[in-house]
Amino acid sequence: MKASSPTYEHRVIPWAKAENLAARALDIPRNNPTKTLLLVSLVFILFLILLVNVWVHIDIIHVGYQVAQLKHQEKMLKIEKRNLMIYTPSIRYNKKVRARLIKRFKLTPLTSSQVITIEENK
Repeated sequence: MKASSPTYEHRVIPWAKAENLAARALDIPRNNPTKTLLLVSLVFILFLILLVNVWVHIDIIHVGYQVAQLKHQEKMLKIEKRNLMIYTPSIRYNKKVRARLIKRFKLTPLTSSQVITIEENK
């Protein structure tokens, strides 16, 4: 006598079908297009909110880098200004340099006809 395997009844479990999983999990009937459209719209809106959030975060980081760059540029300009403030009086009052400039560019003292005065209206 041959041993035969018992026969089992093949049943399809309705909640295990792939197309029913999302509808059952969200309690959305498959035949209701309005609720399906609402779900798709909700997912799309959430995606847009996430996209805007990431965009704003990246923009904030970009602005932060620009601020850091401008602070560095300001620091360098202050150093340059300080160096020029130190250097300018030494050139202005150096008699040897002044004599060379007068000789090289053939400068002469100003005459009264060359001086122009500007009056301020108050």
